[in-house]
Amino acid sequence: MTIRASRAPGLAFEAVRPPPEPSALRSDVAAFVGPTRRGPVGVPTRVEGWREYLREFGQLDRELDTPYAIRGYFDNGGQVAWIVRLATPRWQVSSSRWDARGLAELGDSVFRIDAASPGAWSHRARITVRYRARTSTGVPTVDMTIRTDDETEDHRGIPARDLVAHIASGSKLIQLVWVGHAPAATPRAFAIEQITLDQAGAVELPVKEDYFDAITALAEVPEVAIVAFPELHDHVDDRGVRDVITAAAASADEQRDRIVLVDLPKLPPNLRWNVDDILAWVDRTLGRGDTDKTGEAKYWRAAALYHPWVRVSDPLGGVAQPTRDIAPSGHVAGTISLLDRTRGAHATPANSPLLGMIDLHEDYDDDEQALLNPQGVDLLRCVPALGFSVWGGRTLDRTNPYVAHRRLLHRLVRAIRHAAEPLVFESNGPVLWFMFTREITTVLVEFWRAGALAGDRPEQAFQVQCDDTTNPPEEIDNGRCLCLIAIAPAIPMEFILIRVALARDGSLEVLS
Repeated sequence: MTIRASRAPGLAFEAVRPPPEPSALRSDVAAFVGPTRRGPVGVPTRVEGWREYLREFGQLDRELDTPYAIRGYFDNGGQVAWIVRLATPRWQVSSSRWDARGLAELGDSVFRIDAASPGAWSHRARITVRYRARTSTGVPTVDMTIRTDDETEDHRGIPARDLVAHIASGSKLIQLVWVGHAPAATPRAFAIEQITLDQAGAVELPVKEDYFDAITALAEVPEVAIVAFPELHDHVDDRGVRDVITAAAASADEQRDRIVLVDLPKLPPNLRWNVDDILAWVDRTLGRGDTDKTGEAKYWRAAALYHPWVRVSDPLGGVAQPTRDIAPSGHVAGTISLLDRTRGAHATPANSPLLGMIDLHEDYDDDEQALLNPQGVDLLRCVPALGFSVWGGRTLDRTNPYVAHRRLLHRLVRAIRHAAEPLVFESNGPVLWFMFTREITTVLVEFWRAGALAGDRPEQAFQVQCDDTTNPPEEIDNGRCLCLIAIAPAIPMEFILIRVALARDGSLEVLS
């Protein structure tokens, strides 16, 4: 922890905690892809809690659903999230010019003041600059206040010569760019300037390719375990939705360590999705019916669909529209995240309460649920004495349907990758096989003790085989160490077979 003393009269302290290191072992962290009010564009950004999200990406916006979904994630127990703000190269940044002639410590310079990120949020932002050449410390200082429609940022007592560097590192709203020297002018001991960012910060809606770029970027973030696209249906047509969700599910399945949450399109307030329309949309739009001789595409085991949309409070809607309907993926992601930390990754996100909601866009009875659940449509329902809750835990893969199984596998893969890291430089032979078996067994015993695996004894819960049977000479020549793992999840009592390969470069590949 670092202690900083204030330069103001008297004594004040600010405690600055070092940022926590991201952990690839966590399986409770969600990623959200969509437009936000402001913030870094196209770069996965880690935030801890709703307050940090507000600092990085700004307030709620009536034109955007993604911020409301992220708020629902934190309301339901999410602690950490990765945000990918979507934008295109065509987005503009609000900007203006500041002529600092006569301010000697600023070098009689001309500056360009740019909004820190593109978007309409910064249009007509107001910057107040106060320059003092004479101060009690003898160092000329600058005070700068930045005001947008809903945010204010104050920078006080900045040494004039450090102004550009301070704004570059300390402001979330603007950037200060030196342009050149202004004509010589009479030095000023005191000045107050008012600057308005008067160039429009126009935006355009994201397109399908922006989502593809975000999926690629998130594949490089090992901490992410849950992926959601709360605003996807507003930006692309059904064919685009299919392409994006398919790409995300295929990427998640290839990595074996994350799950994609899918939302149905939004309907007007007076319309309702019936069971036949839901199933037709799933098969038609997602292409789940596209099969070959081996059956459904395997990547659907890495995706789960939740429905219906949820109604939440909207502080920006006023008296006329105090609520709005948003996709449920944010709230569900928060519930999954909380269950992961409190009960484990193997806990099924079913019968779990949902918070931060006022109503559901539509409700379904038991008979309708009986038709939807086997097809991988997980419902949210409102039950007397229980309130709003998740009533389903199935993936979109009808042959491998359990979210809990997939999440357990994801957690195991993360733990096994971590356990295999010290074995990179071992030669491929009996010693490595023994060490690999020991490390994986240690991980599985921990899961058995936590109640994730069935059986009264560890040998009833799992089996690990890594020997000359799984590693014939051709595999050794290829530089891979193959290990066969069989686990019995606690519920239901079915064995899952996993084949993992430790490559020569130290990477771990999950083969099935």
